[in-house]
Amino acid sequence: MKRLSILVLAVALLAGCNYVTYNPKGKKKQRQATPSVLIFDRMVDFRIKEGGWPSSMEDFKSKDIRYYEVVNGFPYQNTEFKIKDSNNMVFYFSNHISDMKEYDKTQKVDLNSYNGNVRFWKEGDKFLWKIKMN
Repeated sequence: MKRLSILVLAVALLAGCNYVTYNPKGKKKQRQATPSVLIFDRMVDFRIKEGGWPSSMEDFKSKDIRYYEVVNGFPYQNTEFKIKDSNNMVFYFSNHISDMKEYDKTQKVDLNSYNGNVRFWKEGDKFLWKIKMN
């Protein structure tokens, strides 16, 4: 049974090579792909000023020129705002520009693509955030 499962896994991996790839990326490149901390500080400002979290990147950019300027040139194409409640939110980002250029050249999805999330929460009277790059 164990040999059969290894054989099935090997066939699946070989068949998947036409569609996926894995490009190793070092810590330095991962740090360089991390979005600016100003964006997350502005999201906290948005929450305080507007009384709620932004529901989308368009909502965020449309409220104030400061918000628009800070995300101008944001290197990730997909963003998602998961609002848990008025004090907690998770912001997800994926599809870095460099990953998309590589996909256009190879037509293969990179399993090690740049993406991440930022968790926002309220502690006492301050809003805090923590970024996690995947």
